[in-house]
Amino acid sequence: MTNKTSLNGSCNCAGVQFVVDGKIGPVGQCHCSKCRKASGTDGNAVFYTASQSLSFTRGEELIQTWSDQGWANTFCKNCGSPVPHRDPDAKIWFVPAGLMDSDIGHRGYAAHIFVGSKADWVSITDDAPQFDEGFES
Repeated sequence: MTNKTSLNGSCNCAGVQFVVDGKIGPVGQCHCSKCRKASGTDGNAVFYTASQSLSFTRGEELIQTWSDQGWANTFCKNCGSPVPHRDPDAKIWFVPAGLMDSDIGHRGYAAHIFVGSKADWVSITDDAPQFDEGFES
């Protein structure tokens, strides 16, 4: 984990804004079909932080969630940008890395998950570990 403090993030319309104040994990890329459809690209790049490390400073009322069979897409209802969401146990936040207005200090991906269902047009060209499904696969 990287110890960064007061990292700022926002959605595309800046209606939802948040601060991460504490340690963050490395950036990972999920290539599952649901993440591809939610992002419109080859997947979602996220990092994690402890539940108490993230706070919304604006627009929490704009956040909506769509869920399907244990998977959730949390987004700004104005602009559609993905926004941070908690894991099912509410212990950590998954933060879409592209929302960050501050430099998070990481370079490259730490891992790729669900590469068994990645889009056929995607070539993973870095040396990060690849998992057919989740980290347990």
